[in-house]
Amino acid sequence: MNTIQQYFSILFILICLAISTSTYAGYATTKYPVVFVHGVFTGKNVLGIVPSWYGIPEKLKRFGNNKIFVANVAATGGPSVRVPQLSAYIDDVLTQSGATKVHLIGHSQGGMTIRAYSAFYPERVASLTSISSPNHGTKAADVAWEIYLGLNELSPELVNVVVSFVEFLGWTHGLLSGDSLEQDVMPAFYNVTTQGALEFGREVSSYGWSEDCNASRDTYVSGRTKNINGLDVSYAFPVYSWSGKGAPMNLFKSGEDFLDPSAYILTAAYWANRTILNEGPNDGVVSTCSNRLGKVISENYYWSHFDEVNHVLGLTPNPDPRSVMLTHMNRLKNKGL
Repeated sequence: MNTIQQYFSILFILICLAISTSTYAGYATTKYPVVFVHGVFTGKNVLGIVPSWYGIPEKLKRFGNNKIFVANVAATGGPSVRVPQLSAYIDDVLTQSGATKVHLIGHSQGGMTIRAYSAFYPERVASLTSISSPNHGTKAADVAWEIYLGLNELSPELVNVVVSFVEFLGWTHGLLSGDSLEQDVMPAFYNVTTQGALEFGREVSSYGWSEDCNASRDTYVSGRTKNINGLDVSYAFPVYSWSGKGAPMNLFKSGEDFLDPSAYILTAAYWANRTILNEGPNDGVVSTCSNRLGKVISENYYWSHFDEVNHVLGLTPNPDPRSVMLTHMNRLKNKGL
């Protein structure tokens, strides 16, 4: 190969690398900002230290998405307090970014929160994604609710003390993440019962939802309605969901499980849900059937309820939750969103 041939070969390689790097850099770049919403008993940061969506925003930013926002809402609260808090946060996001809509991604109770927000402000939603949210409730919550009703009859004073203590812990958690937030645990508790989730779907938001988790669902919603301010608005956005069903610790499947303390707890919860409550496949907290909303991307990930947000500290089995989220960003990008 002569010098000229070598020169053009190197030039060709450099051009290919430049094209590849450009594509790589913009892989996750969405048109609209992305807002992540956490579940209960946590916040933007766990105990104010470890990010709730561990490593996920950083991964998306490395692939070109600089419009990633992580909300901090009540750790122990239902839609009555969480939606106003989320709404104020999204108002700031829209002001900062100059955008008119946001992609909403919620984990666990966060999925219920974004569903409520989408019902109140549908014109501000670019897409809705639920990750292992109790959209059809959980049988464990049903049992806990019956226990609560029984205890409340025997000793309402004691129940009030417990509720106040739980809300204090939630308030403290929010404070550690930088916000003093109103708490309201009982609506959050009731929402995750099967009856509460049914009422939520009927009365608050049915976007991408059906009463029977095994029935067909809308994967794209559109129309005109009045928002919470009484304004006549139009809306159009896709609805997605995914979940894990791998809470049982399996050292042959993933060595990380051995190092993850939550794996032991969620393994026990998984088997209790399957054998005692007959929930079927679940992630130790929410069944795959309960999570179904809109287009189900997958419910076969070998993940526990914590693995879905790349916790604890990224000790998660494959596939990497960060890569799943990265693919989702590219999915939204390819839809022009």
